[in-house]
Amino acid sequence: MAVGSHATRRAGVCLGLEQLRAGEIRGFERARELIAPAVGPVLVALAVYLGMLFVLLRLFDFNPTGPIHIGAHLPAERFWNEQTIVERDSAGYDGQWFFYLAHDPALRADDPYAFLDFPAYRYARVLYPTLVWASSLGRPDAIPWALLVVNVIGALAGTIAAVDILRSLGASRWLALAFALSPAILIGLATDLAEPTAFALVAAGVALYLRRRHGWAGLVLGVGALAREVSALVPLAFAAHAAMRKNWREAAAYSMPLMIPIGWHCWIWMRLGALPFVEAPHNFGLPLSGAVYRAGFLLGIQPPLLGEPAPFRNVSLELTVIGVSIAIMLVGLTKVLRRRDVFAVQLSVHSALGLFTGPLVWTDLFSFARVLGLLYLFYGLALLPAPRDVLARAGRTAEAKHLAS
Repeated sequence: MAVGSHATRRAGVCLGLEQLRAGEIRGFERARELIAPAVGPVLVALAVYLGMLFVLLRLFDFNPTGPIHIGAHLPAERFWNEQTIVERDSAGYDGQWFFYLAHDPALRADDPYAFLDFPAYRYARVLYPTLVWASSLGRPDAIPWALLVVNVIGALAGTIAAVDILRSLGASRWLALAFALSPAILIGLATDLAEPTAFALVAAGVALYLRRRHGWAGLVLGVGALAREVSALVPLAFAAHAAMRKNWREAAAYSMPLMIPIGWHCWIWMRLGALPFVEAPHNFGLPLSGAVYRAGFLLGIQPPLLGEPAPFRNVSLELTVIGVSIAIMLVGLTKVLRRRDVFAVQLSVHSALGLFTGPLVWTDLFSFARVLGLLYLFYGLALLPAPRDVLARAGRTAEAKHLAS
């Protein structure tokens, strides 16, 4: 009896080891399937990123605090040292908030109002500075370099995800360079912003959606809302599209993970006494009020309301971008009337968001180009010839499985 029991245990251990090895082989094959097609676009993107950062850092004598654009209007000396570049006559740029948050991502400081302009609002975007803090091992002197490195890794990971999206849609992998070199990614890399991290998670979520891995897709997108709160619109649109098809399980897979950012917002409220959306700047207004304001300012019709510097002599490029952005919004709002696939739904949601952005968002090309980044992304996906057919086939398969269960 003991001999038989021993043999049974040995057989069980051998079977377990074989299953483990088979799992490892499958995992390796899946990783190779994901990464191999992306090698070309990733190498091109990496070359562009390194070249851009070399030129940028050279302007600051290769001091990594230069691209952060730290202003001196708030007393944040606790985070500075003798190497920190501080722009004494400037309010700085948004990268400075992520720099400060990376020193205290867990919100332990008792006086965040001393060094943040809108603490509750800034702490809502905690994911990027948390990754920076972790990659720097909590060492303050390593944080400026970590801001750059995390964004480069995020942009490359997003490019891999974009290649996987294009593979699922039957399109050329080289179109992933439109993602890798998009304004939001490049601006985020150059000024230490959260866009590369946020967009990488959105791209990963869309790639998982197309693979019908809804549980993982919802989780990734839910976490992504901690990078930029507007990213929450992506899982909400997926959930709405599933609800339109009465697939409640899929809708729950995209809506329930949003409890992660909601829980974090509640913690901010408990610590600071304010919810992030209550403390947020006035980014919204009447339809097209922001775009019309910026166009009028560039043409000399509208005086500056927000202290913007005078525009350059040649404003044709920015006016063209504004015109194209307005056209995309209007097309996006009507697209869902003719198409009901998920990319049309996503495009309509982000078109509506862009339509109501106010003058504060449109203060300069850098600002509105990155805020409208998801609008441009989903417009590009809606333009591809394959999405309607691919998603319809995948949707029919998923519906059949759902009804069978």
